[in-house]
Amino acid sequence: MSSMGRLSAVAVAVAVAISSMGCGPKAVRGDEVAGLDDQAMSTGLDRRDLQKLLQENMKALESAPIIKRWEGEQMPAVAVLPLRNETSEHVESALDALISDMETTLVNAGHVRVISMEQQGNLIAQIRQQYSGAFDPSQISTWGKQIGARYIVTGKVFTSDERQAGERRVQYFMFIQVLEVETGQILFQHKSSVTKAII
Repeated sequence: MSSMGRLSAVAVAVAVAISSMGCGPKAVRGDEVAGLDDQAMSTGLDRRDLQKLLQENMKALESAPIIKRWEGEQMPAVAVLPLRNETSEHVESALDALISDMETTLVNAGHVRVISMEQQGNLIAQIRQQYSGAFDPSQISTWGKQIGARYIVTGKVFTSDERQAGERRVQYFMFIQVLEVETGQILFQHKSSVTKAII
C-alpha cells in the first residue's frame, strides 16, 4: 500500500472514531426526552414506582375512618416515621424522601398538625438504629411521647422475587399504617403493590 493509501486509511479510521464518540450515551434531562421516566431501567424500585405506591396508600387514608376521628379531635399532633425497607434494594434515601411527601399530604388535608422529625435529630438516629435491627413496636409509644405526637404514620416496603428460564418478576408491596401512640394500636393500614419484570 502506498503512503497516500496508508494516510487515507488512517484518516478514515480517525473520522470513524470521532463520529462514533458522538453516538455513545449522553446525559439528558427528563424534559428533553419525552417519556424518559416511563420506561423501566431495571426490576428495581424507581421514583415512579415509589410515588405510585405512596399515592395509592395516601388516597386510601383520605377516605379511612381515622379521618373522622382526627376531625373530632381538632387537629391532633401526628409525626411521620421513616418507612422500613424490607427489600434487598438500597432505596433508603428514596424512602426518606417519601416522608416529606407524606407530611405534605397530611398538612394539606388539614386534619392534623404535623410534627417534623427533621427537627428531632437525636431521636431520628435512635429510630434508624432500631429499624436496622430487630424491630420493637413498643418503641412507637416512647418515640411518640418524646416528640409530642398522638399518632404516628409509618410503613414498610416488602418484595417477592421469582426467576424462571432467564425471566425475572419482582413484586413490591408498600404498607402504610397509622398507630395510636398511647396504645400502639393500628388504626389504619393499607397495602399497595407494583410489579416489575424482565421478560
